[in-house]
Amino acid sequence: MSNFSNASTCCEGTLSENISLAVAYALLAVAGSFGNLLVIYLVYSVRKLRNTSNAFIVNVCAADLLVCALWMPRESVALSQPPGRAASAGYRTFSGGLLFLGLLVSLFSHSLVALNRFALITKAPAAYRNIYRRRNTAGMIASSWLLGAVLLLPWFTGPVRTQRRSRRCPQLLNRPEGCFLRLSPYPTSVAASAILGQTAVLLYSYFKIFRKVQVSVKRVSVLNFQIINNLSYPLARKDRRLRPCASFVLSVFVLTTEPLLWVTLIGLFEPVPALLYNVSWLLLSLLFVLSPYLYTRKNEEFRKSLRSVIGAEFCGTSVGVEPMIQVVSR
Repeated sequence: MSNFSNASTCCEGTLSENISLAVAYALLAVAGSFGNLLVIYLVYSVRKLRNTSNAFIVNVCAADLLVCALWMPRESVALSQPPGRAASAGYRTFSGGLLFLGLLVSLFSHSLVALNRFALITKAPAAYRNIYRRRNTAGMIASSWLLGAVLLLPWFTGPVRTQRRSRRCPQLLNRPEGCFLRLSPYPTSVAASAILGQTAVLLYSYFKIFRKVQVSVKRVSVLNFQIINNLSYPLARKDRRLRPCASFVLSVFVLTTEPLLWVTLIGLFEPVPALLYNVSWLLLSLLFVLSPYLYTRKNEEFRKSLRSVIGAEFCGTSVGVEPMIQVVSR
């Protein structure tokens, strides 16, 4: 990764180290491309899945697919090359820009999904429909890509300082030896700001959901938002299974994004170990692969649609009972 993340020839690491990273990115590319493509295809082909909430999920999958299907294979090939063979400047610029755009749009899209869930659960149905009209929804999705493209412009139009690579630099780092990276300030600061913003939006939205959801005549899954009306039996005030499931979603976001956030924040002021930087990027790459699973694993409509499209069982033959919560209508 050039100008932004770890380079394939960073500190002229051994070929075996680069091959390990190349294999990891190749596996993530296959798994992520398949999962994101599957969700996009299901929403496109099944009419029941064409709703506002799934439109934001498709936007997440499209941004993740940009990284999994285009950037990860390129990075895997670059890492598998001999350490002394550097990629061209044009390739590094294009590859880094592709990753930068996909990362920003993916983070913005995750925030839009969280806000959509917050509005769906805590707002009255009329207020929700007024906020998420078709035109407004399309504008929000387009804005995520437009903002990402605007933030990408300085990458191509302005001089972006490349990473300085050094195997041994005790005078600069006050360390005996090792591979360290000095990160470019612009992409690093923008990526850190985007991760901070996404984390704040997710924490606010889900904790507001926990507080707002108390009693209602409707119940809705926090993971797929299937509203069930006219229940014939009473519901408890709070489903105890809700918190573990929603906490699982938050935990995945925290574990995959926060390591890179702290590494990049440190990298703004001093060089960071290349190994630590590589591991943080691999963790973040898991988010691009896990997003389809996070948003569809408890959605019965997705399961039924998958079985009807490919004629196979999804996640086994038995379907577990989903944790349900009740909607507060103002």
